[in-house]
Amino acid sequence: MTQKIVPQQYAGQRPPKGWVPPLDAVLTLLGVYDNLSGFWVGLPLQALTEALLVAEALHTEDRVDERDKVELTVANGTAKDTVKTKEYEIPSGEVWYFNRLNLVTEAEISGNIRISKFPKSGSLDKTYLGTDLAASQDVDYDLGAAGELGADLRLVGGDKVTVVATVTAVGGTTADRKVTLNPFGRKSTRLV
Repeated sequence: MTQKIVPQQYAGQRPPKGWVPPLDAVLTLLGVYDNLSGFWVGLPLQALTEALLVAEALHTEDRVDERDKVELTVANGTAKDTVKTKEYEIPSGEVWYFNRLNLVTEAEISGNIRISKFPKSGSLDKTYLGTDLAASQDVDYDLGAAGELGADLRLVGGDKVTVVATVTAVGGTTADRKVTLNPFGRKSTRLV
């Protein structure tokens, strides 16, 4: 016997009186909308939230790529161990899913990324990398991979990504130096 999956054909309305799904159908009814009261009946909030998160992740409105880069310049003559930061805030009402972060450092400076959604480390946002990326590096972090997050990084309006540069050269910088974060992923409309 082949099982059929019957979509919820009656979302937002009551099924017709006496409606019964076919015997060989698999039907998962999350809830029923009561037109009289204006409420969903029998729908657990967690089930709705999970369904909306899945829908949100699949609904792509735009691509996030190197056009959305965050670039931090450290001026020539900046002393050793000086830390500079540049912050980018996700726009209100949007949700961004990052699947890869590319971090590029130039000579004489190391780099890191702070994510406001992560737990705090003292009074600062926790860094993504346990140790700074050394000078003169260009590294991709595929967030869905084992050893990384294992999934896309979901950031909502108001969340911040901060690029961190630390001068590592003993005599300080001998020219303007940059740390660049190139995020990759997608933008969506926030549902949850």
